[in-house]
Amino acid sequence: MLIKQRLKKLPRLYASLQRTYYTGLYLSERYVLGTRLHELWWKIRQVDEMVGRSLRHPHRAFLVERIGRFAPFESLLEVGCNAGPNLVVLGRTYPDARLYGIDISAQAIKVAEKVLVQDAIGNASVSMGRADDLHRFADKSIDVALTDATLMYVGPDKIARALSELVRVARKVLIFNEWCLFEGDCPGVRAYWYDAHWVHDYQALLSDMPGVRTVRVERLPHGLWGPGGWEEYGALVEVELG
Repeated sequence: MLIKQRLKKLPRLYASLQRTYYTGLYLSERYVLGTRLHELWWKIRQVDEMVGRSLRHPHRAFLVERIGRFAPFESLLEVGCNAGPNLVVLGRTYPDARLYGIDISAQAIKVAEKVLVQDAIGNASVSMGRADDLHRFADKSIDVALTDATLMYVGPDKIARALSELVRVARKVLIFNEWCLFEGDCPGVRAYWYDAHWVHDYQALLSDMPGVRTVRVERLPHGLWGPGGWEEYGALVEVELG
């Protein structure tokens, strides 16, 4: 951190080093390591219990409202549940639905289990898992499948498999709160790399997939997440199945 602060006093050198760093990171993710780099990071990162209690972020109420358009539903799966904040909010809102969460991080799951007990959310359970491997869930066994800032860490090497798995297990709808390429952003490009995150063209990736009926993509409301990538690429993607 001290080195970074000193480098910032030399803006040209700092900008040059940033470009070199991000170029190297992109090339390694795109052509060498793929999604494995992000998977490693999320497996080893430290998860604070307060992450599971970040319930007041405005996008959670927005997600609950949009999910409610597909109610009633009997079951919901969140892929990339982290320490469980969405499951807490959803568990309170839909106490009669069965909620499942999976995450690649063992520590996140441990924290989520504790948070769900402390908040008396008895209709939710969590376990370890990856977006591209949902083998524990049978075909069409879940009404609603949700991702919230998860697929932005899945690279082109695994995104098609992850989407295919989500379509396989869900009966009604997929809801993604992710970074998305909008029409006209990058013609002919299905994946764009921005600030160490993947921005996918979900319309193109999902439209011809068996089992997908409609794909709707809309920009997130202004100010929901703040400036940066979320303001430019943040989207709600609703995929109706059938």
